[in-house]
Amino acid sequence: MPKLKLIQYAILILFCAVFIIIAISYSFTQDDAFISYRYVKNFLNGDGLTFNPGEPVEGYTSLFFILLLSFMGRLGIDIIVASKIIGVTSGVAIILLSFIWSRKLPGFKNETVLPLAVPFLLVANGAFAYWAISGMETLLFSALVLLGLYLAANKKLLFIPIYAIGTLTRPEAGLIFLIILAFMIYTRAVTIKNALRYFALFVIFVIPQFVFRIIYYNDILPNPFYAKTGSSVEYLVSGFEYIWLFLSQYGLYGGILLIPLLAAKYFSRPLQLILTVSFIYTLYVLLIGGDVLHCHRFFIPVITLFYMLLVFSLVYLAKNSEMFKNKNYNSTIIAVIILIGAFSYFAPAGNIRGFLTAERGLVNKMTHLAFILKKHAKADRKIACSTVGAFSYYSDARVIDMLGLTNRNIAKNPQTIDRIQSTWKERNYNTPYIMESDPDFIIFSTGLKPSAPAEKALFLSSKFRQGYYPVFGAGVGMKVIYKQRPGFDGEDIYFPDPLFVDLFAEAINHKMRDEYDEAFATAFQSIMKGPPDFYLPLSILGQIQLEFGEPADGVTFLKEALKRSGGYATLAADILAKYYEATGDSAAAEEINLAQLKINRLD
Repeated sequence: MPKLKLIQYAILILFCAVFIIIAISYSFTQDDAFISYRYVKNFLNGDGLTFNPGEPVEGYTSLFFILLLSFMGRLGIDIIVASKIIGVTSGVAIILLSFIWSRKLPGFKNETVLPLAVPFLLVANGAFAYWAISGMETLLFSALVLLGLYLAANKKLLFIPIYAIGTLTRPEAGLIFLIILAFMIYTRAVTIKNALRYFALFVIFVIPQFVFRIIYYNDILPNPFYAKTGSSVEYLVSGFEYIWLFLSQYGLYGGILLIPLLAAKYFSRPLQLILTVSFIYTLYVLLIGGDVLHCHRFFIPVITLFYMLLVFSLVYLAKNSEMFKNKNYNSTIIAVIILIGAFSYFAPAGNIRGFLTAERGLVNKMTHLAFILKKHAKADRKIACSTVGAFSYYSDARVIDMLGLTNRNIAKNPQTIDRIQSTWKERNYNTPYIMESDPDFIIFSTGLKPSAPAEKALFLSSKFRQGYYPVFGAGVGMKVIYKQRPGFDGEDIYFPDPLFVDLFAEAINHKMRDEYDEAFATAFQSIMKGPPDFYLPLSILGQIQLEFGEPADGVTFLKEALKRSGGYATLAADILAKYYEATGDSAAAEEINLAQLKINRLD
């Protein structure tokens, strides 16, 4: 073997090793991955492919991934570890395949360094490593997309079953298959008759899943499709924002799209196919409003394609440029690639660290709450939650997914309430359904504070405001859980204006930032704008007044909270009891504490 090839392979192995090290260093599990884990757990326990046993809803988008994890779980491999092995292995496969394909394209067969450019850019891409270790199917799907496209570009019919498997991994593979087929027809690579045969073969491969879905789930599409997608202008705006964020961090502020267009006239047929798939897929991402998860997940399946287009475009433009006429342009292109890779690694690094910290914190918090409820609450508990992943997996409770990802009623019958402000992209909810389901507990992703539209909408319901109260005892600490109040059977009346809920959430944010004047003002506005039974902001008002030397007003606010809640204002009671204890009124403090011992608990 020539010495240069040995060096080439050594560098490639080094790239794979660096990628594995980066991925392992991230060391986290995405909360959404636990939804798949729960399906696998129930499947292995004999409860079928269900989120809640006895309730067949297809709350996942990757049947192949779940079956693969189930197989590995049956072999005794921990399914969480297995999911990460699949992700990282798929990432290595993508790096290797990108090298193999790059080396086979015209003009690169005799090159030593340039075929390593795409693998280098992949290793430098933090989002690529992020999703490899996340526990989700993203990298497996991306590997199938790249392999299928490679086979199609080389006129290998094996691309058809590969994309059929890809469709079982994520439905977008079906779209990419149709793009490839349309491209083949347009470029006369196949006759319409043969294209129809390819399509028929693809349908034969995927039709069993549709038959299974219709029979088992009584549906034709995965439930998350209904929960996550929409057709409003809001989705288009969200899609533009999602694409621009990707372009600003990994796409050279649009250069990754524009440079290939400038070089398109030099492209061979395979590169034309890559260009077509990449651009139509980007349009698809725009139309569906981007992704609800951070770190550019929806672009990972095509990031290799974008990098291939970029590298080859730079080469072709340089080769046909007067500037490099009769000159060696390789060193210049290599320098540019290194700069792009450095920017891709360092520029988004802070964001990635932030996402990792936030996701680890969320999973740890929800796992902690799951074990607390498992220990202290009754076995047949029913819990509504907005971030259901880790909580559902570790709690083993019947969980109502308030966002509708695993709940057909919410996904297909979303409630519309104007003027609810939220940064969440999951905007589907159905408060009447949640209230009619009578959950024993309701858990918000941010504790006491509502943040998701589904959480904020609950406060418009009189049944929620009067029938549920915050519990932070029994080991919960300040991780608040809303518990159903015993004996409440009043009529559920909906308050028309959600402004008071936004003000309440804003007041909590101000207080967390020690902005006490702003916190007091917004909490007071929340009380004034809200219904007469809304008492939670009174705790904020009372605590601020006590801390700033206005005990009379502080006690008045806290007592009003207890009055409005019928004694269930646990936070106000805790603050008031501590105040009485500090001022020497032990009897009053003990009276409050004894009353709270009966209600500030999970059992």
